[in-house]
Amino acid sequence: MKTYAFLSVLLLGGHMFTACADPGDATEKTNDQLKENRTEINDAKTENAEQWRDERTEAIKELRELRATLENRQMREQERLNEGIKDAEKKAECQAIIAELGTNIARIDASLAKMETSTATDWTNVKSEARQTADDTKTWWERQKEMVDQKTDADKDKDGH
Repeated sequence: MKTYAFLSVLLLGGHMFTACADPGDATEKTNDQLKENRTEINDAKTENAEQWRDERTEAIKELRELRATLENRQMREQERLNEGIKDAEKKAECQAIIAELGTNIARIDASLAKMETSTATDWTNVKSEARQTADDTKTWWERQKEMVDQKTDADKDKDGH
């Protein structure tokens, strides 16, 4: 009998203890915290989205400028070729330059297409590939300018070489 009385006291005490706490208050605090967490996450997502879009816009601009430079040179070389180059070696050299410029322009176009359709998810990889394309093309372009300087024995790009 003492056992039943003891159990009854425990059950009633436990019931009264839980009745003292206000579950509505705890639920409200939890909901407030969840809302705050969601807001912080959404703000972070928005900030990241703006950041990668800004990076993408800047990278696209840089590649388009490089493409315009190469295209301008390609048009000048094509005009030179169309005017008629009598020396077969110089004509072949001009055709080779036009072809190389075309190859580099095509590489830039492929990178631009990837960049323009990139998402936040794949941006890191696309950015890395685009950076590699830009660096390779710029290196090639610098070598071309140096070769012109060497052939003409002048420093047209004024870089000291």
